Amino acid sequence: MNRSATCAPILPLTLGYRGYVESDAELARQHLELARATSSRLWAEYLAFVETLDPARGVAGPEEVRRPWEASDWTSKIYAGEQALFAAEHGTPGVVGSHGEYQWVTSIDHDITSFLRLCPDAVLDKYLAVTRMDATTLRLTDQEKIDGWWTADGARVFQGTSWGPKEYRDDWKVAYSPRITSIRGLPNETHDGDGFDEWYVFGHPVQAGEIEAFVNWMGFRLYDPDFQWCADRFWEQMARLAPESYIADGTVFTFATRNADLFAEVLSAFSAGAK
Repeated sequence: MNRSATCAPILPLTLGYRGYVESDAELARQHLELARATSSRLWAEYLAFVETLDPARGVAGPEEVRRPWEASDWTSKIYAGEQALFAAEHGTPGVVGSHGEYQWVTSIDHDITSFLRLCPDAVLDKYLAVTRMDATTLRLTDQEKIDGWWTADGARVFQGTSWGPKEYRDDWKVAYSPRITSIRGLPNETHDGDGFDEWYVFGHPVQAGEIEAFVNWMGFRLYDPDFQWCADRFWEQMARLAPESYIADGTVFTFATRNADLFAEVLSAFSAGAK
């Protein structure tokens, strides 16, 4: 786990719900433990419930809809609890860490659109390689092609696995941008979607190449030891591609960059927005 080696600040004491004085960190830890236990129990109950269903039942019943929704909601509370605990211990506006020359932050409070409004410098005068848009790849419009966006046969997107060969599809291609001159009119605005977008940001025009997508992995967080195998591949790819930054809106919002000044700007913007 590559977390910042900063010391935890001295925290104020608050009255805990059990009637005695607890720190913000202790309360956050209790909420996180509750979320983990409840999420695990609800998913186990849902899987056991599915085993009782008739495969030929047709339309899903209300319990088939309610149970996974409730379990997913508690899983989301895990991510919120992880962020709250890290913030209480370190005073940061998200979970923060570093790997090699890259610094990164994850947040449950942002998506690509809100991020660009806060930190347009992350993409202005730079070049994008878009590997995922709404959990699939970006289908360029005629206007985007006119504006200089492009794809190439050799610029494939693939989905790696932990158990077998890489997954490719003929229509999975990296979408490369011209120099970005405005945050208006970028794919997050011109294409409908519900997140699971992934952008690599370069300071120079990019040559076509193959890129693995990571944002589709449900639950993937750079700090989660259960996804260390995935994080190792991610950082290997970052070293190979050497982008200035990485932006992904998946299970959590993730921003990683080797631009130290930009990273400080992002943390400051996130902190100001949290007040």
